[in-house]
Amino acid sequence: MYFINGKNNLESSALMDMNALEQVGSNGKVKIAVELGRMNGQYEGDDHAEGDWTGVRRYLVTKDADSARITSPILQDLGRADMGSWKELAAFIKWSKANFPARRYALVLWDHGNGWEPVSDSNSGDFYNLKGFSLDDETGHEFSLPQMAEALRLTGGVDFLMLDGCNMGMAEVAYELKDAALALTASEETEPGVVVRYAQFLGMLNAKPSMGAEEFAANTVRTYRDYFLGQGGDNEGAPVTQSALRLGEMKAFRARLDAWAAAAVQADPAALRAAAARAKFFGEYPAYKDLCDFVGLVTASTADPALKALGRDLVSFVKTRLVIENWAQDAVSHGVAIYVPSDYNPLYDGLSLSRDTRWDDFARRMSTLK
Repeated sequence: MYFINGKNNLESSALMDMNALEQVGSNGKVKIAVELGRMNGQYEGDDHAEGDWTGVRRYLVTKDADSARITSPILQDLGRADMGSWKELAAFIKWSKANFPARRYALVLWDHGNGWEPVSDSNSGDFYNLKGFSLDDETGHEFSLPQMAEALRLTGGVDFLMLDGCNMGMAEVAYELKDAALALTASEETEPGVVVRYAQFLGMLNAKPSMGAEEFAANTVRTYRDYFLGQGGDNEGAPVTQSALRLGEMKAFRARLDAWAAAAVQADPAALRAAAARAKFFGEYPAYKDLCDFVGLVTASTADPALKALGRDLVSFVKTRLVIENWAQDAVSHGVAIYVPSDYNPLYDGLSLSRDTRWDDFARRMSTLK
């Protein structure tokens, strides 16, 4: 299942990726269902290709050799459906499962992403600075991380979930979605506008339909890596990352993160400030730190033996048990980012990770260390 919201400045990329899906297409054992939306008059990036049709359509993807034109049959035309609504996402998942029942399900959510942060002002004049996922420029809506989780909960979840949007490879995101899938693929970093790799990992799935969620997740990371290493893909100078996470380990991860946060909140402020200043961050979000890099820096600088031990245990767990596969163009991106703010956003209190651990207490502590 692909939920491709091109009702924004990513319209051209949406059409290109739909054509990439047609390089492989569905077969007797693997069905590729797509909800694709586009519009005219968005803030920027209007594309008039494909006859300049507008609206939201559902497809069963069929294979073709035409890389410039979508030829898959339109199964439903939904008009101006709101792809910024979590209820529309839920409706698409329900429709796909009803029409194409399967032993295993994979879902790719494709659009703008900004990590954990939800919408704070749906009437903002600068629409592309809003926080959330699946920006619909026609309705002015997008859905938050908890709403994404609710859509998946109400429709029974999936085996594999890919968040094909910027900065979604975060502990907060994975924990919110821990019951929604077995494996999750996402990027800590800002993602390029177009990475035509769907044909590669879907081709692997067509060749081996019995593939489990973890193997499929690992293959999505490897094909991403191969694209950038073998085809010279570019992210406009920024390092590129992609990781696959084992969501069944989130309970054990929560316990280790909670223990470390409880100890670290009492740590030497100078050591915490120095670690925050040096730790790898992603995109335009200095508060989105690589978890292993940040905890490793604190571990190296603290004199507290208990905090050192907890830090080593947490980092080891992330690298060996939580992360299935990780690839990055730098050595300090280990697959999972986390919120380490200098100015605490109270909206963080609404996340499951905030409620279930003391990381929110630690994040507040960090925001006081000016």
